[in-house]
Amino acid sequence: MGLKKTEAKEYAKMLYIDTSQKLTIKEISERVGVRPGTVSKWINDEEWDKLRKSLMVTRQKMIADLYDQLEWLNDDIKSRDIKVAEAKEANTIAVITSSIKRLETETSIAEVYEVATSFLDFVKPMDFDLYKKLIPVFDAFINAKLK
Repeated sequence: MGLKKTEAKEYAKMLYIDTSQKLTIKEISERVGVRPGTVSKWINDEEWDKLRKSLMVTRQKMIADLYDQLEWLNDDIKSRDIKVAEAKEANTIAVITSSIKRLETETSIAEVYEVATSFLDFVKPMDFDLYKKLIPVFDAFINAKLK
């Protein structure tokens, strides 16, 4: 049974923005089950190139930046005569720590995809036949996660 158009588009988007695989539009269209022209249209209409570039800012980089902000804010508070955070600062600290916790603990579909892709890359040079057999299973797994 084929994918619904919205599911196919979402899967194509994930494959396209994954810079580690460097799949061609033709390869993406074959994996998703649509024509290459359809994938090209989605890329242009929805500006997937911009999205792919924005994802180069990794989760680890975002977490590091948030820790830097938190450290700066705490150092600023400590440098005062009265070492108490103002209401705005306390709220900012709460938001930053909440963001850090969310980034460190939640698993997105993109991360599931990334781990599975890394696994496939690991298997490919060791057993190419197994790799070829796993691709459809992997595709079905991702499609199930999208539902």
